[in-house]
Amino acid sequence: MIRKAVGAIVVTKNAYVLVCKSWQNTKDGKERIEDEWDIAKGGVEREDETLEAAILRELYEETGSHAFTLRDQFTEKLTFAFPSEVKRKIGFTGQETTVFLVEFTGDLEDLTPKDKEISKLKAVCPDELMDYLAHDETKQFFRKYVLGDEC
Repeated sequence: MIRKAVGAIVVTKNAYVLVCKSWQNTKDGKERIEDEWDIAKGGVEREDETLEAAILRELYEETGSHAFTLRDQFTEKLTFAFPSEVKRKIGFTGQETTVFLVEFTGDLEDLTPKDKEISKLKAVCPDELMDYLAHDETKQFFRKYVLGDEC
């Protein structure tokens, strides 16, 4: 089964806001993982009336802020298969993420994760971005659709 998710490429001034995930949800609860820097993203829930509502909810959970303006929705989805061990733990074979371009209009100092999966947040300059992102699929998405590089 494929997990339906939403994600946000969050821009503020000349930087991208990333989240550091330290825990993952499993069928049995939460499990500690090695820190991973990524875009804010998460599963679409039954109570989410729209994908826009889902990403705004995720952004609040992962950053503690409502100071976001949705700028665009990418046509292309960010898709990937989960490794075998993760598939077993979470019950999904892969994920299809609808990605939004979002502007953060608040103060970075006010960002505080509400979701216990997220341990830190950071604004990263474009030239440092690839050093932080943990997943190849996310790097490729950024290169192709955000930074304009054909890889």
